[in-house]
Amino acid sequence: MTLVVRDDLSHRSELSKSQLTTADFCQTAAWFGIHDRRPMLPSERLTFGSAIDAACEQMVYAAARGLNPDSKAMQAALEVAARDGMDLPWDEVSAAIGGFRDNIMPTIDWTDAVVQPTVRAEIEGLGPCSGHPDIILADGTILDVKTGKQHKTPFGTELGFYTLLCEASGLAVPRVGYLTWLRFAKPFWETTIIETTDELRRYAMARALAFARARDLDAHVNEGEATPVNYTLTGGPKGPGQCATCEYSPANGGPCDIAMREARE
Repeated sequence: MTLVVRDDLSHRSELSKSQLTTADFCQTAAWFGIHDRRPMLPSERLTFGSAIDAACEQMVYAAARGLNPDSKAMQAALEVAARDGMDLPWDEVSAAIGGFRDNIMPTIDWTDAVVQPTVRAEIEGLGPCSGHPDIILADGTILDVKTGKQHKTPFGTELGFYTLLCEASGLAVPRVGYLTWLRFAKPFWETTIIETTDELRRYAMARALAFARARDLDAHVNEGEATPVNYTLTGGPKGPGQCATCEYSPANGGPCDIAMREARE
């Protein structure tokens, strides 16, 4: 039985969290995602994050039903690694799973929590929107599981957009937060949860509207064109090393004209 099942989003037309976060990192990559969407290139960082996400999903799913919270967690992580053809630091994977079980699970009421739900709603100004929050608790709190080398703050486009989306679907969202496995020399789980505020909603809406307007203008100026041209989402990568792992970089067979030079060589 396959545990890790994800929707095929390659032809998704609704505005999504991934489009907004991609635009935050590189507007040009977000533009290519509209016109020539390609799968992300596998990397240790991405596969590790997906493996831990899938393992935690299994633990929360089980706990929500009163079952053994980690009976299938490692199996889910192994499935993700096999899917991506990527070996992982399994000692760290085990430590992250054990840390989530011992240090995160007892601190949250998982009763009736749902994992990876598909949420769709029409948001005025943005049009049809969709998303897949990692976890929604019974009281409407939205939690996202992350891994990385930097602390995560819940105030931002990602959880703000999820708030707008879920509230537009009729769900009250009192809080949002991240459960982050910080990959430091001594890694650990960090929980950061905040109350949802009008300021969070305002900020997320402003960022989403900016992208939606650029997207709609792009569709207008390229209507009927055999080869679309980017006039509206022309910003480059947020960091100097981002092009090396981008699926749109010429170094990786992509069509991007502004990829950082070192990513081409």
